[in-house]
Amino acid sequence: MTDVRAEVARLYEQHRKLRYPKGQHGVEIAGVELVLIDADASGCVSSWLETNGELSEHTLWCASRCLDDLRKVVPVFADPRSEHYRPYAAHYYGRLLRMVRLITLELVAEVARRADSSRSI
Repeated sequence: MTDVRAEVARLYEQHRKLRYPKGQHGVEIAGVELVLIDADASGCVSSWLETNGELSEHTLWCASRCLDDLRKVVPVFADPRSEHYRPYAAHYYGRLLRMVRLITLELVAEVARRADSSRSI
């Protein structure tokens, strides 16, 4: 297992032990439905881990979409001036953001490696 996969696996195991943030069911923040982004990002991470980090179009699409959505949500929860300021929710969704960011970086690196190897043929 690569260092990145080991880190994502560790974070995912910790994340699975967290309780879902109170009051966030059926809530939309910054155009993102929170229950859906939680399920989508968790599913993306789980799938990526189960396939040992294998590159697939679906995982690449899912990771990039989740990354965009989580980048909208986390700052809203983390900003003490926001009416939606929730430190625990910022931590919860921030962990998802960290995992998805790591996965996205790995997927982009794999795409680049494949492009380089196809050019050398």
